[in-house]
Amino acid sequence: MQRKPIDRVIFFGVPALLLALFILNINTDGELKLAATLGSVELCVSYYSFLRSGGVSRRYPIEDLIEKDGESLVFHYFHRHEREPLKVNADTIYALNFSHRYLGVILDRNGRGFDFHYPHKEAVIKARLQEVLGDDGFTKVKKNV
Repeated sequence: MQRKPIDRVIFFGVPALLLALFILNINTDGELKLAATLGSVELCVSYYSFLRSGGVSRRYPIEDLIEKDGESLVFHYFHRHEREPLKVNADTIYALNFSHRYLGVILDRNGRGFDFHYPHKEAVIKARLQEVLGDDGFTKVKKNV
């Protein structure tokens, strides 16, 4: 899954700007301190709102994040830009834990799992998993253990 350059600016630039405003807030007095404080609060609220908005989920459809490749499932990481996707055989999945914006995949009954944070609701993640695993595969996998 290819990331857009604006994503790097948003995911890395906003926290860097917040850090700069924090340092400015510590080292100044008066009106500049008030402006830095208000700017920090505004930036935090805007950043959180952007990440939780529907625009992010439309830019990263669930079909691109969870794919089927033959007998394997491919889970792409959303937040880590340089990380290789997880590719597992569908038969090795022991349990799936999903909730709002979260998917946990546990393999081979050993408790070893992988966490994924996706910008989608629980129903969308569940429907995609049922689609790629098929009805039989989805029913034999434990859910939310």
